[in-house]
Amino acid sequence: MRTISNEAAAHASKANIRADATQFAARWRHATSEAAERQSFWNDFFAIFGIERRQVAAFERLATRASTGNRGWIDLLFPGQMGVEHKSAGEDLDAAMDQLVDYLPSLTAAEHPWLLVTCDFQRFSWQNLDNNESGEFPLAELPDHVELFWWLAGYDKPHLTYGTPEEANLVATELLAAVHDRLKDNGYPDHDLREWMTRILFVLFADDAGVWDRAAFHSYISLQTKPDGSDLGQTIALIFDVLDTPPEQRQRNLDEDLAAMTYVNGDLFARRLSIPACDKDTRDALLWASTFNWAAISPAIFGSLFQNVMEARERRQLGAHYTTEQNILRTIRPLFLDELEVMLAAARTKPKLRAFIDHLANLRFFDPACGCGNFLVIAYRELRRLETEAVRRLRDAERRSGQLIIDVTLELKLSVDQFYGLEIEEFPAKIARTAMYLADHLANRDVSAEFGQHVVRFPIPAAPHIEITNALRMDWSAFVPAEECSFVFGNPPYAGKHLLTADQRTDLDLVFGQAESTGALDYVAGWFRLAASYLREGEGRGAFVATNSITQGEQVPILWPLLHALGLHITFAWRTFEWRNEARGMAHVHVVIIGFQRSGAIEPGSVYMHIDADGNDPPPVKASSINGFLMDAPEVYPSARTSPLASRTPPVVYGSKPVDGGHLLLSEDEARNLKKTDPIAARFVRPLYSTTQFVNGQRRYCLWLDGAPPTEVRRSAELLRRLRAVQAFRKASVKASTQLLAQTPGVFGEIRVPTGDFIFVPIHVSGARRLIPMGFVSAKEKAIVHNSGAFIERADLALFGVLQSAWFTLWQALVGGRIKSDFRFNNRLVYNTFPFPELDATPRSRIADAASAVLDARTAHPGSSLADLYDPLAQPTDLVSAHGQLDRAVDAAFNRAKRKWTDAERLSLLLKLYAESQAGGELPMSSAPTVTRQPRAARR
Repeated sequence: MRTISNEAAAHASKANIRADATQFAARWRHATSEAAERQSFWNDFFAIFGIERRQVAAFERLATRASTGNRGWIDLLFPGQMGVEHKSAGEDLDAAMDQLVDYLPSLTAAEHPWLLVTCDFQRFSWQNLDNNESGEFPLAELPDHVELFWWLAGYDKPHLTYGTPEEANLVATELLAAVHDRLKDNGYPDHDLREWMTRILFVLFADDAGVWDRAAFHSYISLQTKPDGSDLGQTIALIFDVLDTPPEQRQRNLDEDLAAMTYVNGDLFARRLSIPACDKDTRDALLWASTFNWAAISPAIFGSLFQNVMEARERRQLGAHYTTEQNILRTIRPLFLDELEVMLAAARTKPKLRAFIDHLANLRFFDPACGCGNFLVIAYRELRRLETEAVRRLRDAERRSGQLIIDVTLELKLSVDQFYGLEIEEFPAKIARTAMYLADHLANRDVSAEFGQHVVRFPIPAAPHIEITNALRMDWSAFVPAEECSFVFGNPPYAGKHLLTADQRTDLDLVFGQAESTGALDYVAGWFRLAASYLREGEGRGAFVATNSITQGEQVPILWPLLHALGLHITFAWRTFEWRNEARGMAHVHVVIIGFQRSGAIEPGSVYMHIDADGNDPPPVKASSINGFLMDAPEVYPSARTSPLASRTPPVVYGSKPVDGGHLLLSEDEARNLKKTDPIAARFVRPLYSTTQFVNGQRRYCLWLDGAPPTEVRRSAELLRRLRAVQAFRKASVKASTQLLAQTPGVFGEIRVPTGDFIFVPIHVSGARRLIPMGFVSAKEKAIVHNSGAFIERADLALFGVLQSAWFTLWQALVGGRIKSDFRFNNRLVYNTFPFPELDATPRSRIADAASAVLDARTAHPGSSLADLYDPLAQPTDLVSAHGQLDRAVDAAFNRAKRKWTDAERLSLLLKLYAESQAGGELPMSSAPTVTRQPRAARR
């Protein structure tokens, strides 16, 4: 690290710029001659903003007047930014502006300035071509109008404003994607292209962030390369070579503008790349990208750019979902940042402040799926912010004691080599390393502005530890010893269990071992498993972003007991929220954030429940214990049972499976026609209840020939035709069991038939609905239940009411999980594990009355299907009200004293009741007394 106290260091302050503008106006108040003094005038003008004019703008740019075709010169051109026409004192500035505008058509599109300025030493006239504003002021008032030129010092241009950082990031990535696409279309090799783009990213940031004179790269490319782009590739190759060469080793006759560029080191430019064959479009795209102020956004944008230039197929396979800064902070704040903020606030003496700075320097941070380094970059930025604040407070204390240390860099101890990352792909790993260098430089700029010393770290003295490897196939402790690691965090890949490649399945087998391996786990589970083993060797803590699938459904009882057995316990959690990022083709997934640590005992934690519609974060809710469902409940997980948890509860039975190729099934029209065309076959037609038909209010039928007399079957031409088709279908199967069924083609492959009234249970319904809508079916219908549904016999209104309440729906969503976003009912995992409340006569009667009111509300809307009635946008108010009453009746059955329940409270109690049942045997559900009003037939 080197410290330079120079005039340029002060230029980060707008107050200093305004003061320098005042001195400039006083120094030039008597100048009058254009020819003699104009170049010195503009050299001094650029110096106000800390820029050496010759590196960004050229005098006497050859141009052609559009009105006459005559050749002339633009007095000063800052390509893509500002054009200047300078006159002697007293000349007509309006005519000068017309002359300047007349030259513009002869410039390339990328060179067009947005700001035009005319000046006669004593007056300035200007036009902003982007917002059509204009004005004029005398030299003496330059300090009052200097905001027109703030952009020269790196502040945002007045015509370029973005509503959010994400919007700015999107613009920036689109600009770079255009450069990438031009090179790719020209056939530049993919491997070299990716590294070339990484270097260009660094150069563009450096051009705006003070690594060298601002916009020096942009101007050099604009002024020193041909408009057709034919020499652009060679020129950039030369720049890359200069950036990798120490000043003392550079050629002595090197162009002075190139020689002024900073020696970077850090292996960014070490490898020699093939030189791309560029054209005009490539040059224009690069110049357009150069006009953006890259210093105004976080280096974490690199990840978004990476996603933008990848193919969709690669994105899906690698799980490359890049995290927004907001989501990163949601992860690292409760993990370590909030704690460090508290430590800093408590450090009120010089020894405590120095101890805090030393503490920061001793921390180690590890992202085992670092991608482009977003987590590492944001974490480093925040830690540098805390360190700078600690040094500022230390400086204030030293000033009061009269013991001020002059060199502030002696107090700066944080370094990028405290950060470690694993990444399977070479390109994002290089971007991660580059982003960390730039994050370090931006932090040094903040220190320079705070303390008035110009702090730089070029050539790069330390490097982050980024290794290109498969994180699931290596020993993490060999990379960073667990006892030295303070925090493990990141956003591991999201590939779902059904989308895993063969290699990814092998990865999970290696991580979990054959005894533990299962096809039910998503890819991200591998990182949790390795983190659990890793943290057993040290005292670190961790937090991962993950898909919510590992916190619901069948994955929970598989993954979390294993992690708890290894000593891993959850310390904080963000429950499900929608994922958003800055990249093109934004990922739409639902995620959770899980914080964890190795602990000998379960400890209290915090749960962040739901982000509101405006994106505001919720306050944390204290939890005595956080389980794998991310609920305040014991670390006990329901597992599939063959019978209901509550005794004397009737079982759920799945329907009959045709295995018929559709030949035994009939639409409503087919059943009606059969009565006319084949009376014999019509005698064997029975109603068929399937999930789709039941929910959508459709009628469906089947031919039920179990026990049908053979003589009757043989007399029906339609039955024989259909049975031949069933037989052929079954014989063609590759399954031996299905081929065997060909011997009895008139019988369903699996037979389970209700004999009395029953509740029909849809198996798979849209998650947009508030529940799985069930309904009663009368035994008089002699209905057959299709295997896409299930049925419950001996069920009364009280049982129906509990199943249609918020309590069972929440349990279904939590324990049963989802198929995509849809409910998937499972009798063994959901129904059989549900801790039904113990019902005596009073609560049973109240639930039955409320359930009957729900059925009445449904029948009050004839012609409306259950799909209509439970559409969240169309649900009628009387049905909503009836369900509210039902929920309150079931609430009282669980706890009569509690008046209002949140969903989280309901789930927490259900999980605790389940845990109690495992400790003390089955939960007794009282035998069903006679309900005064039985369900009416077919009240769905």
